[in-house]
Amino acid sequence: MSQLGPSEIMAAVARRGSTLRALDEGTRKSDLVKRLSVSRSTVDRAIRELEGQGLVERTDDGYRRTLAGELVLSEYDCFTSRLGGIVEALDALGTLHPKTEFDTALLDGADVVYAEKHSPHEPVTRHGEVVSRAETVRALAPAVLPQQVQIYHDRLMDGELEAQLALSEAVVERLVTVYDDLLREALSTGRAHIRQTTSDPPYSLVCAETPTGPEVSLLLYGDTGAYVFIGNDSPEAVEWAESMFAEWWAGATPLPMRSDQ
Repeated sequence: MSQLGPSEIMAAVARRGSTLRALDEGTRKSDLVKRLSVSRSTVDRAIRELEGQGLVERTDDGYRRTLAGELVLSEYDCFTSRLGGIVEALDALGTLHPKTEFDTALLDGADVVYAEKHSPHEPVTRHGEVVSRAETVRALAPAVLPQQVQIYHDRLMDGELEAQLALSEAVVERLVTVYDDLLREALSTGRAHIRQTTSDPPYSLVCAETPTGPEVSLLLYGDTGAYVFIGNDSPEAVEWAESMFAEWWAGATPLPMRSDQ
C-alpha cells in the first residue's frame, strides 16, 4: 500500500470519486460498469488505484470502501461543500480585509443574496426579516439602517424581542442624534442592552433565536452600502457567530445611563 500525502489522496478521490461513492458492502466490477456507464478498463484502473491507497478492499461479494475510504469520502464531501460556498461568495468576500475574522462554516450551505440593480435593498430586507422573526437577538452593527431601527423598536415595544447590540461609535452617535426618541423608548423596555465597540465591526452580524431554532445573518458592505446578505442556520455557523459576538460584546463599553452594565 502506497503512503500518499493528503493532497495526493484528495486528488485521487477527485479523480475516482464516482467509483468510490458507488461502492457499498460488496459491489462487483460488472455492476460498476453498468452503474457508472464506463468501460471495464476504466473500472479496473479506478479500483486498482483506490485499493492501492487503502480506500477500497476486496470481499467475497465484490469491492467495498474501507473505513479509511468512508472517512476520506466524508472529509472530501465536507471540503468540496465548503469550497463551493467560498466560490459562490467570492464577490462578497472581496469586500472584506484579508485578515478579517471569518469562518467557512458561514458559507457552507448558506443563502447568499446580492444587491442587484432591480433589487438593491434585498440584502437589507433579508437581514431585517431575521430580526423580525427572532425572540432574542445578539448583534453587531457598523452602520445605521433605518429599516432595522424601526424593526428593533417595534418588536421591543411589543414585548416580542430581547436584544443585545454591540454598535460602533458612529452608529451610537447616529442613533442618539437622529433616532433619540426611538432609542429611549426601546431602552425603557428593559429588553434592549447596548454597548459601544472600540472599533468598527467589519460587518453587521445577527445571532437570532427564532421559534424554529437559531439563525445567523451577516450583512457585508460595498462602496455604495449594503452589498450582500449571508444567512445560515447550521450548528457550525451558529457556534462561530455566537463566539464572535461574545468577543465583541466583552470588549465593548456599556452606554452610560442608557443600558445595563
